[in-house]
Amino acid sequence: MDTLIFGGMLATWLVLHQQRGRTFLLIGWWVLFAAAILLLAHHITSSLGLGLSY
Repeated sequence: MDTLIFGGMLATWLVLHQQRGRTFLLIGWWVLFAAAILLLAHHITSSLGLGLSY
């Protein structure tokens, strides 16, 4: 999932660099924001399960 977010960040940067238009930039930003929120929710609610026992 992290790789997809970084790929989306690269795509959003390319849209910025090529000056395609504000609509593409906003869509890309909101998609990345939603993906980051979902990833954060997944990491917060999942157990680490490191298997450490002392």
